Amino acid sequence: MLNLTNLTEKMIKLLKKDPRQHTQRLAMKLNVSKTFLSGYFLALKKQEYVRSKKIGPAKVYFIHRPARR
Repeated sequence: MLNLTNLTEKMIKLLKKDPRQHTQRLAMKLNVSKTFLSGYFLALKKQEYVRSKKIGPAKVYFIHRPARR
């Protein structure tokens, strides 16, 4: 069974180490399917943990850092 807390921690660690990774590369590193990871990223994006940007044909993800006031 997949531990989602562990998965989130690993994803954040990978994104901190190398921002702008695309879904396919992250899915391979995390040993999950690209489809699953895309859906998981969508949920994290709605909760404002990550944000995304379309670069060419790929969608890349970043850790969301709210603006400082």
